[in-house]
Amino acid sequence: MLRSTSGTAQVALGLFMTLVLALIGGQPAAAADTTTSAASWRLTDIGQRICIPAGQSWWTYFWITIDGEWSTPIEVGARNLPSGTTTSLPHPPIPPGSSDGHNALNLIAMTLPPLPFGVYRPELTASDGVQTQSVPVTIQVQETWGCA
Repeated sequence: MLRSTSGTAQVALGLFMTLVLALIGGQPAAAADTTTSAASWRLTDIGQRICIPAGQSWWTYFWITIDGEWSTPIEVGARNLPSGTTTSLPHPPIPPGSSDGHNALNLIAMTLPPLPFGVYRPELTASDGVQTQSVPVTIQVQETWGCA
């Protein structure tokens, strides 16, 4: 009986030491410092624009596309929007995964207020908590609807 207790204790001690070593020394130095590593994903600029008539409120959306792989959720947003614009933010983050940059993973819907003539260049943003990336979109306010 003593022999099986001793064997059980040795197995338990072995498992405990394996767990301790895994927790202390199991992470390589390169993986330990993720704040200085380059992102392995890229917010993709797909040349999005909308051309709308001046003086009218307008609802639209812009796609979020990402190329690469990421292991933490990516938060999306928009900045530098024309004053008075409302968005559908916040969105749930894009879960960890990968994409080739050709598929929309999320969208930013917005209602634009009546705007004067001009070209507005807000940005779509994506952040993994370490790095924030942005791409421009174009809102062209003109006489009629439609981009030439």
